[in-house]
Amino acid sequence: MKKFTPIGKRTLKTAIAVILSALTMEYIIKDTPFFACIGAVASVERTMKKSIEAAFIRNLATAIGGVVGIVFSISTSNTILLGLGVIPVICVLNLFKKHESIVPGCIVFFAVVYLNDTDTGWIYGIRRISETFIGSMIGLIINNIIKNPIEEIEVKGEIKPA
Repeated sequence: MKKFTPIGKRTLKTAIAVILSALTMEYIIKDTPFFACIGAVASVERTMKKSIEAAFIRNLATAIGGVVGIVFSISTSNTILLGLGVIPVICVLNLFKKHESIVPGCIVFFAVVYLNDTDTGWIYGIRRISETFIGSMIGLIINNIIKNPIEEIEVKGEIKPA
């Protein structure tokens, strides 16, 4: 059995980003913080460069899955056709060579298509896309404010990244 690992800086940064995302969504935007919190978690990485890449991947996946979900949710309620909606999500993300975005893109597609409890699927989809973006931006801001010690040393030029 492994020994308990102490809570690190990245864990704390992630928690701060999630808390700020949740508070922003609950008290300013007045909506559920679910997708914003996911965006925040996805955007806090070891370095700022990796954080930007992760935020881009997550937001691209959310945008593609969300838009395809909007189109399918307003055009059909047929379960088989809705299930086929993963095809354009996967094809578009493959076209962009962003294979790591396929799973989150499909998850957002499913959320827009199947969790939409409003009569207007496009509003639900737009909200999911914008909430992920908000959480990602909060994650990036927190990651930029609270630097990783290794990244601080790399910026000063004292060590070279591996």
